[in-house]
Order: sequence, then structure tokens, then C-alpha cells
Amino acid sequence: MAVSVMGDRACGKTTFIGLLYAAQIEYTNNLVNKEAFKFTADPHIAAYMGEMYNQLRIGRWPDATIKGHSSKISFLFGYKRTMGKAAQKMPLPSWISRRKWAKPYSTLQFCVYDVAGEDVQDIIRTPDGYLSEEIPDEAKDLLESRVLVFLIDAQKISAKVRSKAYMKMINYDKEMATLISLIASYNSKKTDPLQRKIYPVIVFTKFDMVPRSTLQDMGLPDTLPKVKDQKARREYAETIMRRFYRQTLAYLKGGALKGVSFDEAAYIFSSVNTEFDEEQGFESPKMKGDEVDYSYGEYAAFITHFRRIANEMPDEIKEAQDFDTKW
Repeated sequence: MAVSVMGDRACGKTTFIGLLYAAQIEYTNNLVNKEAFKFTADPHIAAYMGEMYNQLRIGRWPDATIKGHSSKISFLFGYKRTMGKAAQKMPLPSWISRRKWAKPYSTLQFCVYDVAGEDVQDIIRTPDGYLSEEIPDEAKDLLESRVLVFLIDAQKISAKVRSKAYMKMINYDKEMATLISLIASYNSKKTDPLQRKIYPVIVFTKFDMVPRSTLQDMGLPDTLPKVKDQKARREYAETIMRRFYRQTLAYLKGGALKGVSFDEAAYIFSSVNTEFDEEQGFESPKMKGDEVDYSYGEYAAFITHFRRIANEMPDEIKEAQDFDTKW
């Protein structure tokens, strides 16, 4: 199953991937049950992500993606399969043993397409500028993704109507709504309802840049609801979406009209504590010991969220992936 990460230029895609990689390392090494979660990647991907990680560890931002260039980053998540105590004592039919328990991990293949936001228009427009209903072959892999991670640059949030920041925000809202509509239309043509099921994740990047006054104006506290309180977090996030990203939220809900279930979106809030770097002349990641000071708990929740997806995936989709998992 492919996972696509999409967002506008300079919205923090590369930093998000670098922080996710850092979280994978920390999450794996800190687990009480060392077998509960594992990840791996091919050597060239490990080297690429490792370099992003090293940049963060020395207080530098990873290099940004350039428009028109996409880097396909893939890695494998593995979640330990568990059986109830009653099931462990019962002899299982051979087909269950073969299909569900021959491999000890439920695995998800992440194929992250770090694509510049302006490229969305390139997908839906012809060379002469008109809207096109034809999907370019190079875009189909992205649209086949079952998990869609939409990055929303919280730094763009602005309540100042007609300001440049406000115009950038509402234009981005339109782009994300258009992309969601495109994904819904593409998947609505699939006859199998299971193949139309989508798992969206909304990530607010640079959330530390949202002014407290803006949150207070919406009646929101400075402190995020706890990760375990999914209802409160959804209400918190959708309060922001209804105010600033109305089209995006509406199209997420409207996908059901085309028979495409976007399920209930998960919301993650990414933030990095920063400090002014006199040598570089701009804000740089603040360090906490020898690691970057970031919202690790949010990324741990991101990793945990996919355990449910791995368990919910139909067997035929799991088998189609046919991963040779060797740890």
C-alpha cells in the first residue's frame, strides 16, 4: 500500500519526512516490547533519510524539494501480529495459519511522493491551460495511494482578509480541495468498495508558528488535547479547518457522495522548537541534548495510527503486497 505525502512548496514536507524518520528511530529504540514495531528501507533510501536526520541533529533544516522534482522515498513498517489468549490455545485451520500467521508482522509499504504543490495543477490541466479529465500515467501511482497525508502549513494561517498571507492560505485551500476531488473521482471508478477505502491524515506543519491570539479567537486553548482523546483532537482540528481551510474539510466529507470513503481523518500537529542562528541569520531547529527538540509525541501517534490500518486492511490486499519480511 502506497502512502502519498502532499503539500505546497515550503510547507515543510522534507522536514516532516526527516522528523518522521527521527521518530521511527526513537520509537523503535524506546519500545518496552522490542518486537512490537520495526521498520526498514533499502540502502540508498536509508542513506538519503539518514542524511536528512543528520542535518536535523546538527540544528539545520533538510534541503527543500524543488518544483517539478519528486523524490520517491519508500520504507517498510512492521507491526507485530497478536493473538488473543483463547485463540492461542485453539488449533487453527491450516488456511488461517497460512494466510494470517505464517508471517509474524503486519506490514505497510510506504512510498512517499514528496511532490511540490504547484504540480497538482499540472495533473489536471492540459498544455493549453484547460482543465483535463485525463489522468497522466505518472500521476496514477500517486492517486493509487490508500493513505493520503495532506500537509497544511500552519504558518500560512491568517485572519487578515485580503492580505498576501490570507490569499496564499485560501489559494492553498482551493488546491487541496481540488486534489481531494481528483482522488475521489479517480477512485470512484473502482468497482470493489474495499479498493475505494481511503485513509486520510491531516498534518498541520509548523504549528508552533500559529499565534496564540489566533487560537484564542477561535476559543481554542494553547495546549493540544491529549493524543488518546481522539474526539477532542478532532474537534480542535476541525475548528481550525472550518475557519481557515473550509473547502478542504468540505471535500473530505463530500467524498462519500462518489462512493469513496475517506474514513475519519487522523490529525497530527507537527512543531519544532526553534532559535535564532546568528551564523546562518535565520531560525534553526533548537536542540534538546543531541537531538532536535520537536513534537515527538505527535509523530509517535502517527506511527501508532498505522497499526490500526495494517490490521484493517483486507487479506487480499495484504497478500497482494507479498512482502518478504526478514528482520
